[in-house]
Amino acid sequence: MKVYDKVKKEELEVTEKELIELMAPGGRQVDLILKEKKSDEDGYLTWDVEHWSSIDGKRFIRTYTLEGRVLSESTGHNIYDLYNDFKPAEAAKVELS
Repeated sequence: MKVYDKVKKEELEVTEKELIELMAPGGRQVDLILKEKKSDEDGYLTWDVEHWSSIDGKRFIRTYTLEGRVLSESTGHNIYDLYNDFKPAEAAKVELS
């Protein structure tokens, strides 16, 4: 998949696993700009961008943005959760910060 590296200002071709490896130990943030808005199952939270970053290489945090406004909510994940919740292939655009 194509990922734009905002730091190096270049486009990379990486797999999902390589993207996680860039994020986990390297302290890089992955931004998933979604094709359309998403909501949680209760309809409480709606977002259009997911920001993923690693806390310590094994634990991850996801924060959210809606229409350019950073939301106060976040979710915690372990490395195994990423296989279910981290879906860069479904994003309209993926950026590495």
